[in-house]
Amino acid sequence: MDLAQLEADVLRELTGRGWTIQPGISREPLLPPEVGRRYQRVPAELLAFLEKMDSAFNSYETVWFLCREDYRCADGETFRWNEFELMSLEGGDAELREQTRKFWDRHLPFMLCVHSDYDYLAVSLDPRSYGAIVHGCGPDFLETSTVARSFAEFLSLYKEAVAGHRDEWPLSSFV
Repeated sequence: MDLAQLEADVLRELTGRGWTIQPGISREPLLPPEVGRRYQRVPAELLAFLEKMDSAFNSYETVWFLCREDYRCADGETFRWNEFELMSLEGGDAELREQTRKFWDRHLPFMLCVHSDYDYLAVSLDPRSYGAIVHGCGPDFLETSTVARSFAEFLSLYKEAVAGHRDEWPLSSFV
C-alpha cells in the first residue's frame, strides 16, 4: 500500500472513531522558523502528513496530532508542543537539564496524549535511529521505547490500532 493511501485510511479510521480533523489549508511550513532551526532533518513524510491537517484530536480532546498552530503556541496558557520538555527542565541540576535539552534536540514530538500518564510519540532524529517512532511518558519523559522503525511503519501499525484490530499498548493510548 502506498503512503498516500495509508494516510487517507488512517484519517478515515480516526474520523470513524469520533476524531475531529480539520484539513490543512495553510501554505506555511509546519514548523515555525525557531522550531525549524532546531529540527532541521525531520523526515519529509512526517512533515507532509502533519501539514495536511490544521487540527486533529479525539472526541475527549485528550489525544491529538501536533499541527501548525500547536508548534507556534508559546503562550503558556495552553498545552504547548514541547510541554514535556519544559516540565522536565523544571528543577534538577544543570547536568540533568543539559541531558534533557540534548534528548529533545534529537526527538521531535508529533502526537500527545494526556488522559493517563502524559504520553507522547516522537520521531527520532538521532543518527543511530533516525526516522524511528518512539513512545515516552511521564514521569521520566527521556525513557523511550521504539514503536516503529519508520513513519510508514508507524502509520500501518496505527491504522490497525485505530481500526480496533490491535489493542496493544502504547498505540492503544493514542486512539
